[in-house]
Amino acid sequence: MEIQQNEKDKKSKTYLMILIGALLALNIGIGVNLFLSNKKNKEQAVNIEGLSKDKDNLQKEVQGLEIELESLRSENQGLNEQLNEKDLAIEQKIKQIKVLLSKGKLSDAEFKKAKAEILSLRSQIEDYKLRVAELTKQNEELTVQNTDLTQNLTAEQMRSAEKDRAIEQRDKKINKAKILHASGIVVAGVRERKLFGKKEVSTDKASKVEEIKVKFSLDQNVVADAGDKDIFVKIIGPDGAPITGKMQTTKVDGTETLYTEKKTVDYKNEKLDDVVYCKKQGSYTKGEYTVEIFAEGFRIGSAKFTLK
Repeated sequence: MEIQQNEKDKKSKTYLMILIGALLALNIGIGVNLFLSNKKNKEQAVNIEGLSKDKDNLQKEVQGLEIELESLRSENQGLNEQLNEKDLAIEQKIKQIKVLLSKGKLSDAEFKKAKAEILSLRSQIEDYKLRVAELTKQNEELTVQNTDLTQNLTAEQMRSAEKDRAIEQRDKKINKAKILHASGIVVAGVRERKLFGKKEVSTDKASKVEEIKVKFSLDQNVVADAGDKDIFVKIIGPDGAPITGKMQTTKVDGTETLYTEKKTVDYKNEKLDDVVYCKKQGSYTKGEYTVEIFAEGFRIGSAKFTLK
């Protein structure tokens, strides 16, 4: 009986040891699982924290690129029209990246995509810079060309103006050379002698003068224009007033002036002797008279005579 009891006690101890071992193994397994689970959770937390920090960095990078783009636009406003297509493409890319980064949590695939898009954006901005540099260089070259053209044009204008001045001076000399000149001017008061037929008689008696006879010669002028010439005679009385029966004027040196008598002559570039009779305009007074002769807008001769 005692032996059976001992064997029974041994079996009980054995079962107990086995149970304790099983429980110990179970506890160890549970502990290992808890350890591994905690480790995994910590790693996931670290990964999430890392992704969150990387997301912030990506957002800052995008903001930095956007500021850089705005700075480029501001510095190169004159090129905006030529860069419009690239501007639109970059703006679209920035919007896409902002939408992607606006999500609360990014998966690893989304993070990689966002990073790749930012790299693409940076590449576009670098291309933008190159285009700006290229257009700036072209504009500088055009500015130099325009400056050269302006200088050449200015020089050509100066040469043209100088040529025009030379032509103008030449024309002035020619026009001056064309001016007629009256010489040998002889002025006398005349009347008709009625005895023994009509005959012209010179007189210096103011009371007896019926007409003023102005005799003159148009000198030879080979450069003047040949043809009919209107010759104007103006007689100025002792009181300084022109003697004329009506308001008849001609332009002399650009100014309208009264004249006493007009005659048209046929001038052929050779010396021409002629005479103009100025009819009596009221009574003549005693004193010194002045006679002026005009042709083609110029005074071509003058003389004085006295009536007693």
